[in-house]
Amino acid sequence: MLSARTAFSTARITRTLTRPNKLALAHQSGPTQLHVAAMSSSAAPAVPTARLAAVSNHETYLSQGIPSASSLDPNPLVQFSHWFTHAQSQPDSVPEPEAMTISTVRMPDGIPSTRVVLLKEVDDAGLVFYTNYASRKGRELFPDGDYESDAPRGAYISCAFYWRALHLSVRFVGRAHKVDRETTQKYFDSRPVGSRIGAWASEQSAVLESGERSQLELRVREYERQFGVPVGTATGSAVSVGPASSDGADKGQEESSSSDQHDKSREVEIPVPPFWGGVRIVPFEVEFWAGRESRLHDRYRYTRPEGAAAGTDWKVERLSP
Repeated sequence: MLSARTAFSTARITRTLTRPNKLALAHQSGPTQLHVAAMSSSAAPAVPTARLAAVSNHETYLSQGIPSASSLDPNPLVQFSHWFTHAQSQPDSVPEPEAMTISTVRMPDGIPSTRVVLLKEVDDAGLVFYTNYASRKGRELFPDGDYESDAPRGAYISCAFYWRALHLSVRFVGRAHKVDRETTQKYFDSRPVGSRIGAWASEQSAVLESGERSQLELRVREYERQFGVPVGTATGSAVSVGPASSDGADKGQEESSSSDQHDKSREVEIPVPPFWGGVRIVPFEVEFWAGRESRLHDRYRYTRPEGAAAGTDWKVERLSP
């Protein structure tokens, strides 16, 4: 078990990934026509009529690999923290190591959906991210629709990390659990004020009927006023107080006033929305993948029964590539 919580900074990363894109798009000299046939329950599988993209070459995987199970920590969360820390130490080649792809399933039809979110914390129980419980992923993870319910356990979830420059990947399968409200509020308070306003203003995954961003920005301004935040803070267009002279003599004072507004807005207490909170992925299966030459990759899978007590040993098996 982890003896202490492994946490990391969630500051926005602005570095640009400079590695060449290996995807070559098939260029069409004229407009591409896609023929869509009417489908019925007995229709044959769709047949492609136009090639839109092709992969022209492939990555050559040359990682050091995973020599044996004995080289891995017996706890996959500890092992993950080692790999994650290594990825964090390579900011030029791995600019956003906390980006993880999560998949959820809509029931009862079993239609999956996938998106990228940001990992916020690793602890001895699992991986934590934050979201709007009323979003598609939130509804699929906690389908009871009771956002303030004390029942923390939700549906199954999977996630994956891929650090291309390192030729390393990790995937998790587990159960979603809500993070307690006290911890959620503490994290929420650490966010920039604009992000906190945005959490209230955005009805995540809901259709914007106007089709315009202005509809969202109107809601943002409403919540800025409600919580006493300078209008425009969330969108980076806060208006300073006091008119400036035509010759610009008061420009310094104007900029200072605007800066003061932003400084004060950081101190504003904003409650966490009842429909927003943390999700902890409590895994019962974890796989570590290291790319090797000739596609003879190293794969190790950890498993243990769902709901196993803390301290229960994990079974570690090597898988064929």
